[in-house]
Amino acid sequence: MYNGSMQGDSIEILTEIPIFPLATVLFPGAILPLHVFEDRYKEMMRHAIENQGQFGLSYREDAAVGVETPPAVGSVGCSARITAVMPLEGGRMNVISTGLVRYRILEVKQSAPFIIAAIEPFSDEPEPQADLTRLQSDTGTLTGEFLNAMQALNDASSRDDLDFPEDAETFSLSVASTLPIDNNTKQQMLEMTSTRLRLTRLRHYLVGSISTLSQRVNKHERAKGNGRVHLRNQA
Repeated sequence: MYNGSMQGDSIEILTEIPIFPLATVLFPGAILPLHVFEDRYKEMMRHAIENQGQFGLSYREDAAVGVETPPAVGSVGCSARITAVMPLEGGRMNVISTGLVRYRILEVKQSAPFIIAAIEPFSDEPEPQADLTRLQSDTGTLTGEFLNAMQALNDASSRDDLDFPEDAETFSLSVASTLPIDNNTKQQMLEMTSTRLRLTRLRHYLVGSISTLSQRVNKHERAKGNGRVHLRNQA
């Protein structure tokens, strides 16, 4: 099921698109930079540009240069829309695209020179709003704490506040995309059709990560303090 509301009603979502198998996970709303150099994918991108700039990204852990890794029927990916192209020598190109909607592969229509598949866009199943509101609020607070801890650990002088969406489903997908979660777990979250379950998984991840990060930040701050004392003693 797809309700058409996640990324704007002005974009017509194509249901037959070229597929780019990659060892990365794309979420709706996320920015995807690509350097395209293989001949088949250069041709695929030209096809996409001529067809409303849309293609699909399907996660394959084993994707590699020169290796055929077609997505399985029923597998989940995310469609994308090309927003900028920088042509390079030899037909290579740098491409910037943005995730649109999640899809399931219904049928592989073409395998060569690149994959074209029929897809079915979908979104999460409806759930009680009260449950989602509480979970979303908790997850938002924890996400802020996590990002602040990362800032302190990396000695970043400032952090731009991320503008997360208000809609619970879109919010949960955006947080899942932002956090440094491994790709297999991200793929699981992409495939979920329960916003509540996704938020619960994110909250569990954040609670554990913040505890670990806090210990690392404390050690980091003590190390910086010891260094300053040592320098003063040497003066």
